[in-house]
Amino acid sequence: MKKSILSILCAALVIAGCSRSVDEENPAVPEGVVCPISGPCITDEGKAPAEPASEAEPLPANLPDTEPEIRQVDLEKEPWLVESVNLPANHPALKRDKVVFADNLLWTALPDTVEKVQVEKWLTPLPPESEMAGKYILIEVWATWCPPCRRSLNYLNWLAEHYKDDLVVVAICEMEEEKVRSMPGNHKIDDVRYSLAIDTGRRFANALNVTGIPHVVLVEPMLGGVIWEGMPTMPGHELDAKTLEKFFAAGRKLRSAGKFPAEPLIKFEVSEPTDEQRATRRHHESDIEDKVGEPSQD
Repeated sequence: MKKSILSILCAALVIAGCSRSVDEENPAVPEGVVCPISGPCITDEGKAPAEPASEAEPLPANLPDTEPEIRQVDLEKEPWLVESVNLPANHPALKRDKVVFADNLLWTALPDTVEKVQVEKWLTPLPPESEMAGKYILIEVWATWCPPCRRSLNYLNWLAEHYKDDLVVVAICEMEEEKVRSMPGNHKIDDVRYSLAIDTGRRFANALNVTGIPHVVLVEPMLGGVIWEGMPTMPGHELDAKTLEKFFAAGRKLRSAGKFPAEPLIKFEVSEPTDEQRATRRHHESDIEDKVGEPSQD
């Protein structure tokens, strides 16, 4: 019954479908990690996607000698387009199917998969539960060595600022605190407007079987249902303002009717991971720098 109710709710909130494709390996990154142009960094290429993969159009080693039109993007207004801002309009990366390397949790209640979201330490605070009640919760898992993860952080700031009445934004990094504080790029911890945590045990990501980062789940506040998942800045499949407005418009109507629980259904807990859990991280001793020619706002 709960799943049936959640399915109806998710349909009302305009859930987007997920197809998956696997892109060719980029030899410029360390062995065991695949980072296709403007796609997620796949931390375990040996794990197949949750759904059957379709053939992906090979990416060119070099773009044509001609100079095709570059998309005109204002990242101050559309920060979700950070991965496509420097791509020519005819680039194959803009034609990919949606890529999600994690268990498919759409139409399911997140608390059925994760009773509590475990973090090791909050670097910026989580709001009190009284302030989280009735709000959507977005959780991103990421790593400092992952270029598209770092590039997504400015978008998380934008979300936290623009939708503070509708949304709680949480980012969980699998690296140590000192790595977060000294990571490459222009996004520094003093600039963070969302709730930032570390978990070197990668427990939430592992519970979702995440093998491609950055990975986001967006959870609605009525039943704790996952209504969007994937890489939030993936070209052609971004979690953009238009999509969010559809979700939040429905949520505002439910809130005004007093339909939401008095406390958030997603619970967070601070605890220390085990050495065994820490060993699940991949390439945690090295930083992968952005490849020359790839889109980057670092």
